[in-house]
Amino acid sequence: MNIEFSEQAAKDIKALPREVQKHVIGVLQRAKINPWRYVRRIVGTEWYRLRAGEYRIIVKIDNNTIYVLRVAHRKKVYRGLQ
Repeated sequence: MNIEFSEQAAKDIKALPREVQKHVIGVLQRAKINPWRYVRRIVGTEWYRLRAGEYRIIVKIDNNTIYVLRVAHRKKVYRGLQ
């Protein structure tokens, strides 16, 4: 699987502390092998979430690509999704 980042996701990752960035990238690399093992559907949307400690990664999965839409703390990431 390929991983593509939206502009917002790239900004989100750059704004995170270095340790959290490494953790998020590690989670994405793990999900790249078998995403269906790690993702959960967000109710009422076509998006999925991945957990990375206290942070959540919002993704969309199409064919052979994981599109990373958003990365933020779990308290803030779901605001404005719908």
